[in-house]
Amino acid sequence: MDNIRKTIGFWSAVTFCILGLASVPIAMAATTAPTTHVYNGHLLDSAGAAVTTEMSIRFSYWSDTDYVAGDVTATGAIHTTAATYAGWTEVHTVTPDSNGFFSLELGSVTALPDFSTMATSTLTSLHLQVEVKTSAAAATAYELLDSNTSSSTIDRSPVLSVPFARNADLLDKREIGSGSGSIPLLESGAVFNKIHIPAGTIHDAFTIDSNDSNTKDLTLKFGETLAKTLIYSQDNSRFEFNANLYINGSLTTTGLINGIDITTLGSSDDKHLKVSSGAGLTISIAVGTYRLNGTTTNFAGSSAVVISDEATNYVFLGSGGLSIYTSGYPTDESIIRLADVVTTGGSISSVTDRRTFNSDDRERANEMTYHPEFANAVFKADGSNNVGQLHIESDTSANRNYYYWTSSITSLQDYDIKMRATLPANFLRWKTNPIVVAYKSSTGLTADNTLDISVLDTAGSSVVLTGSASTLANTSWATTTLDFSGSPTWTAGSDVTLSFKLSAKSDNQIQLGSVKLQYVELIGD
Repeated sequence: MDNIRKTIGFWSAVTFCILGLASVPIAMAATTAPTTHVYNGHLLDSAGAAVTTEMSIRFSYWSDTDYVAGDVTATGAIHTTAATYAGWTEVHTVTPDSNGFFSLELGSVTALPDFSTMATSTLTSLHLQVEVKTSAAAATAYELLDSNTSSSTIDRSPVLSVPFARNADLLDKREIGSGSGSIPLLESGAVFNKIHIPAGTIHDAFTIDSNDSNTKDLTLKFGETLAKTLIYSQDNSRFEFNANLYINGSLTTTGLINGIDITTLGSSDDKHLKVSSGAGLTISIAVGTYRLNGTTTNFAGSSAVVISDEATNYVFLGSGGLSIYTSGYPTDESIIRLADVVTTGGSISSVTDRRTFNSDDRERANEMTYHPEFANAVFKADGSNNVGQLHIESDTSANRNYYYWTSSITSLQDYDIKMRATLPANFLRWKTNPIVVAYKSSTGLTADNTLDISVLDTAGSSVVLTGSASTLANTSWATTTLDFSGSPTWTAGSDVTLSFKLSAKSDNQIQLGSVKLQYVELIGD
């Protein structure tokens, strides 16, 4: 330090007064406090006179009090690879007032470092180095303002508690937020935001009553007003639902269903509603209990039931008891299927078991048919190539109403019909190929006239359609049958949107007839 002090020359007698430092926050992306702090000084020359000319003052952070020759380069720049350099420096050009006073903001030229990224050893030994030169002089003219000229190792001022008030914006270097290592914040009403709850791919289990303190019911509740619950009853050693349960898939059980051991339902003729061949064109149905539309029936069995020859006999239990159709199972009532019995040449050739044991079959196929003029439909131009006329007409020979779009323009012009259909409150699912649309065109060329169909699910998302949904044209009335692929959202009581884009040119027409939606609903309680 002796050589360094000798180079100070004129400035060895300069007095530099730090009047105060304001608190600052750590420089984070999400901060609520200022990111600079005030540095006030009083600059005097060796004679005690105020310095009033333009000066350059260089500030830098270090993790040691001792200034050594290697801390600056031969050109006078801060040596950024020096062992104790703490990664921050900036230069201010100031002109003190007539009394030598000046004020500046540290961090306004170069952002202050992020204290949360500093090692604890650096934070607890952080020091500020201050150097001064006339603004026109080269960097080699910088002279250190030694904080303690009586010591050869104390050359820099420690950064003490006031600047560390910047950490008041954080808690142990942690920011409020949803990122890794952040502190979550309870929202209004002391609600914990669900975005902070790990997804199932992160954690494998969510445990209710993890300390095993509850010896009675363990309850998972859905809605205060809805009040639907899934309960594990420890007294009864079972799960209990307080609402209907619908399973779209296979159900495997090793216990009892309605008191019946399903493993005892074998293939022998005397087991639970079993259909078996009788003599000639007769069948027998074994004794069994079934539940239909909330009513449990003890079926006494039946023998020598006559069936039709050269046909498939559909045997089922419905509202009228045991019934046999040759045209298929009915779709307008709840039934329990028993068997398909095929007969040929006065005898039974096969019996296919169709039983669903103890089922509560309350599903019914239904459909909604819309004829032009559609209810809840609007007409919309897409903004380009929309010149033409949209009409509503009746085809008396085909006994149908239809929309038709035509245009005299020689390039295809189009117009959209958007129809909203509300799914019933008891909607369960769509039938296979649920959409059937009737259409007709002047020519069979899609370059002259065409129909395109699209669908939005009840969440408003586009649905991928299977079947012919685009560039439809036919000179006689035809239908296209569509189904859905992927995983659309279908919510009972919500709206489905069907869009029909009609395109035509050169006085040709594209016609849109009836639209049929086919679905399965739940009837009864």
